[in-house]
Amino acid sequence: MQRLQSIAETAADLKCEGRFAPAPESLRESRIVSHYRRTYENFHICSFTLSALSIATSAIAADALSREDKEFLKNAAELGVTEVELGKLAVAKATSAELKALGARLVADHTASNDELIALAVSKGVEMKLEPTSVGKKMLADFKAKVGAEFDKELMEHVRKDHEKGLRTFADAAADSKDADIKAFAMKNVAVMKEHHQLSTGAAVHAH
Repeated sequence: MQRLQSIAETAADLKCEGRFAPAPESLRESRIVSHYRRTYENFHICSFTLSALSIATSAIAADALSREDKEFLKNAAELGVTEVELGKLAVAKATSAELKALGARLVADHTASNDELIALAVSKGVEMKLEPTSVGKKMLADFKAKVGAEFDKELMEHVRKDHEKGLRTFADAAADSKDADIKAFAMKNVAVMKEHHQLSTGAAVHAH
């Protein structure tokens, strides 16, 4: 409303100065409406163009990754979400204090790693969904049914094997990835995976 009032006042001033001939009121209103309509249309055109550019940029970034790097991101996500869920089970059900402590570490460390992984995947234009696979869901359901010493022993064996496999996966990416960001992410998490593996081995000894 203030903008329209300003335009009208400016037009009145110019008219008084004789700088242009007065136009019919309906014509001036039509020009104002047309101006705002063009502004609105241009805004949406720009928004659409930026969205299309963003999508295209993401697609280019994803295409730039090797098949091995994309596979690593997928495997890292599957491992990360599985270890968080196993850690939660350990905290809730373990009879050993050591296993409960390790479970808490798994939840904290892999949650942080998963957050970094999601941000990395987004920056590379790779769609990432953090949820257990169908096999992982069945495995977690099986552990929920176990109790006591059986639960402690089998959970730690599973965590240990997961981290042995995970260490190979992350070490390979750290050594072979051609993407600097993926290489750095893998190298950082190799140290975390090693520590978890060592803790799982030590905790398993105490669990027997």
